[in-house]
Amino acid sequence: MSICGLRLVPILLVCSCGLTVTSERPSYDELDVQEQSAVDTILGELTRFNAQVQHRTKYNIDAVADREQIHVSFEGLIFSANLGDDVVHVAVWENLGSEKQALVQRWFKAKTPAQARATYGKLFYQFLAVVQGVKQFMFQVLSSAWVYHHRSLFNQERDSIRTALAHYVVEGRQKEMWGFLKGACAPVIAQYGPAWRDRFSKDYLQHHFTEVFDPEDPTGYMYFVCRWITMGTEEAEGLNAELQWLVDLPRL
Repeated sequence: MSICGLRLVPILLVCSCGLTVTSERPSYDELDVQEQSAVDTILGELTRFNAQVQHRTKYNIDAVADREQIHVSFEGLIFSANLGDDVVHVAVWENLGSEKQALVQRWFKAKTPAQARATYGKLFYQFLAVVQGVKQFMFQVLSSAWVYHHRSLFNQERDSIRTALAHYVVEGRQKEMWGFLKGACAPVIAQYGPAWRDRFSKDYLQHHFTEVFDPEDPTGYMYFVCRWITMGTEEAEGLNAELQWLVDLPRL
């Protein structure tokens, strides 16, 4: 399935149209050591979130809480997305290439590539993995077709991030993860606010998504992510309330 051909999804983050996701992606045993390590971390986060979902609702994210359903073997792109294909797509640091690694280092104002790698790993393999888990929950409850037809991309991202933040509260990891996210996002918001602050809106994203999600330079999307995180820390309710709100979306 070529992601670039999906009319359903306006992004795409995994799409620089050289990337094709197929059922023939490598198995876990075929991945290199760095890729396997990333999958292990991502799976741990998804498994913990899945336990919270199962405890609080009649649903689950079993489809993606599986190491064979975590796709990390593509190269040269930073962001990826859960597209409702029962696969979590996450770019591994070692596969980004030197230019993208340097871009990430600039985002976070990391002094060294090693510092940039550490920030990237925690953000992508932990927090954004849970965000993708939340999207999978939405797809299980509502269907991916319903979500993409009835929900703006802005609201999908906002709601997923807010719910992921609530997850870390009930896990007892609020201080760790919220503090990390604040620190990681501070230089992003400071550097790119002058260019992107006035563009941070549902309407702008709807009409300029190719600019925000530019696969060659997704700085706009990184800024949006940090703004959604800032919103989420101010608006997040308890995880029970967030999950129930998502279940009730068709009636809103």
